Amino acid sequence: MSEKLSVLVTGGTGALGRQVVMLLRDSGHRARILSRHPKGHVDTVEGDLATGAGLDRAVRGMDAVIHAASATTNPFRGRAVDVSGTRRLLAAARDAHVAHFLYVSIVGMEGVSYPYYRTKLKAEAVVREDIVPWSILRATQFHTLMEFFLEAFCRVPGLAAVPLSWQFQPVDPRDVARRLVAVVTQAPSGMLPDFGGPEVRGFGSLARAWLDARHSRRRLVNLPLPLQFSRQFTTGKLLTPEHRDGAITFEQYLKEKYG
Repeated sequence: MSEKLSVLVTGGTGALGRQVVMLLRDSGHRARILSRHPKGHVDTVEGDLATGAGLDRAVRGMDAVIHAASATTNPFRGRAVDVSGTRRLLAAARDAHVAHFLYVSIVGMEGVSYPYYRTKLKAEAVVREDIVPWSILRATQFHTLMEFFLEAFCRVPGLAAVPLSWQFQPVDPRDVARRLVAVVTQAPSGMLPDFGGPEVRGFGSLARAWLDARHSRRRLVNLPLPLQFSRQFTTGKLLTPEHRDGAITFEQYLKEKYG
């Protein structure tokens, strides 16, 4: 497609969604945001995936949907938002004759015993029902998520107690956003190749870079977690080393943020 599109972006105020909206608009496309808290955002429709409120209005007149919203920090809303909410959004998109539904997902979830990933897999299954012509792009963990994890492991004063052996392939949301905008302007393609960050890194290495960038005096220590998902993170379940698509490294992200 070469014409300018009208695209609804769910999660359009999040780390990824903000970048997607900016790139769409900079490219001359219309980007409408679906948000539960629309105040202060241009071309935004108030709506809630968990209840279905506002979805019909949000998809009206849209050519495509980039579905980047997810209940990442609230497991109690997870099924209502990620599974039932995706089904509600697809039904509204079908009735509005939306031509392309692009879902954002996560690399390597199959078989990982982490509840959020099971929820995302169920949401993928809903998208695959062909309610609307679809594409799914799976990406590795964002740089911003690495920081969220690291902050969670720094609750003890003076320590950064981290599972040092976990492996990640962090990617910058800006890199993923560029891929999403390229995909949504083409015909639906089903499952797309995974999108990974430029480097496979041990969590200990990421933690040290993060502490250094923040000039932190915390002592980095190993935190053994004898849990199945922890062992799976260690063995590289979340990696896609054959797809090092991102350009922005974790250190580059940190330098830009912390100077």
